[in-house]
Amino acid sequence: MPKNVGFRYFFEKSPGLRIAIFAGKGGLGKTTSSAALSYKLAMMGKKVLCFSTDPQASLSDIFEKDLFGKGEIEVHRKLYVLEIDADKRIKEYVDSIRQKIRDMYKIEEIPREVEDYIESAVAEPAMYESAVYDAMLDVVSQGRYDFYIFDMPPFGHGIRMVAMADILSKWVDKITEARRQAYEYEKVASRLKREIYRERINC
Repeated sequence: MPKNVGFRYFFEKSPGLRIAIFAGKGGLGKTTSSAALSYKLAMMGKKVLCFSTDPQASLSDIFEKDLFGKGEIEVHRKLYVLEIDADKRIKEYVDSIRQKIRDMYKIEEIPREVEDYIESAVAEPAMYESAVYDAMLDVVSQGRYDFYIFDMPPFGHGIRMVAMADILSKWVDKITEARRQAYEYEKVASRLKREIYRERINC
């Protein structure tokens, strides 16, 4: 990029670019930069979502509005801000899993061993990052904005988010193996039921 040329030139010369991520250690001005760029793009007539993944909710301070956990809020014409409440998102997700289990097995109370497994999954170190990453994918995949500007948390959290893919892959492997075993148990149970039924008929 030529010297003394700002972001406007950069974005005009990169028409396919729709996502900007501000990351790094604390104190670099990530939140200020993401807010400023979002405001500039909105002033250029673009519909922008500024998404904060930082649990300290700094964008609320910059825009002087209570934005944390409130969803996508329009703070200026064509400028929207989303400060994700990851803890709330995790709780909603876990509650939905519990309800699916109740509905699937027609039970009122989830067995203790299953509840222990759910609680251990919630305690997984990458769960917060997983919730944030999932929310990021949600908003981008919907395609309702011209630009998505992400204000990332301090670098340590960012590293965990990058490493999360490997962690989640291992969890998927565990879940897949658990489902395979459950399927095998179900087949054995079905065979036993048939044998018992035949024995009763023969008697």
